Amino acid sequence: MPLFNYQATTSDGRRSKGTLESSDAHTALATLSSQGLKVFALDEASSGRDQTNAQIRTRQSGKPAANATRRIPQEEVLLCIQELSTLLNAGIPLADALLNIARGHEDRPLGAALNTSYTSLRSGTSLAVALKTSGLNLPEYVHELVKAGEETGKLGASLQSASQQMEADASFRRETRNALTYPMVLIASGLLATLVVFVFVVPKFANILTNPKADIPTFSRWVLQAGLWLVNNKVMAGICAAAGIAGIWITLSKQAVREQIWETATTLPVIGSWIDHVELARWASMFSVLLQHHVPLLDALRHSQNSLAGQAWRNKAELIARDVKAGQALAVAMQTHHFLDAVGLNLVRVGEQSGKLAHTTASLAQMHRTHAQQSMKQFLILLEPVTILLVSVLLGGIMISVMLAITSLTNVI
Repeated sequence: MPLFNYQATTSDGRRSKGTLESSDAHTALATLSSQGLKVFALDEASSGRDQTNAQIRTRQSGKPAANATRRIPQEEVLLCIQELSTLLNAGIPLADALLNIARGHEDRPLGAALNTSYTSLRSGTSLAVALKTSGLNLPEYVHELVKAGEETGKLGASLQSASQQMEADASFRRETRNALTYPMVLIASGLLATLVVFVFVVPKFANILTNPKADIPTFSRWVLQAGLWLVNNKVMAGICAAAGIAGIWITLSKQAVREQIWETATTLPVIGSWIDHVELARWASMFSVLLQHHVPLLDALRHSQNSLAGQAWRNKAELIARDVKAGQALAVAMQTHHFLDAVGLNLVRVGEQSGKLAHTTASLAQMHRTHAQQSMKQFLILLEPVTILLVSVLLGGIMISVMLAITSLTNVI
């Protein structure tokens, strides 16, 4: 009979691992469960490598699970993690909890992904691996928290922390969209008003262009000619506008372009400060959560690095992790690479000395989150009047150019 390597936790939370001889994985899992062990990893020793779940995913739907779950909204994924943590904290066995949630989404792509995870789990795969191979688009820190929860026997608490971090990320994206809604509406309204003026007002004065004695200013002539061209070439103008919008949409859909815009925005006066606080708040929050669930320091640094959107910040975090791996203190490495200000460095230094780094970095995250909200309010206070001013200058410039063209007729009289 084949041998199986297993890793499990006992009823009192201690970690246990060893080798078991059994006919198949299901029998081995049942044997270990009867001994009061909670298995989170079970691999056939004779395979020479971990059993992957590719065959399971193919057997489930005939195609990779990632294709089936590509359209799953992040809101559904977050709700799924919250449900799973609630059921586990209520004492429901992991397999039963996962199966019950899958049945609740039976006709949806999320249900297919959860069924794949359930099948992998019943075959002896750990939950962290089952979720990762199911095709669910989960952040990397979720897998790390699940792995830590399985090893410490506190899976429900780990999933709850993961859902809270996912909710914080979603809240940040939601607040950013809501904050930019009003300025975008102002800009769209201004462009629409400009288009209306060009189509319905400016062409009525276009006959001034044919008057050879009218001394029309150059700017007024450009405006009148643009309005006349727009009326005579509506189809061409519509095609050009649609092509321009499509081009902008395609360009912004590229990850590299968005990252470059984000990097450029960090150099701007007010918005740059907001971005810095946002980056540090997200990093510190994730780093704190990972440490609270006993993730090793180097692994926590590596995974929290993925929360940083800017390449410059990621480079700094990578250098810090390298220095810490070489034996340098975390606060010293951060000071060397100018990652935190004096207040943040003091919090990290105190956390290292007291052994409560998770708590001090949580305070650091809250501090930067507060500063980010203040910077956002300051940015909006400046953005709204600037937007109104630009729209007013645009419309006012068009109307002034028309009035200058009209007054130029006085030279004829």
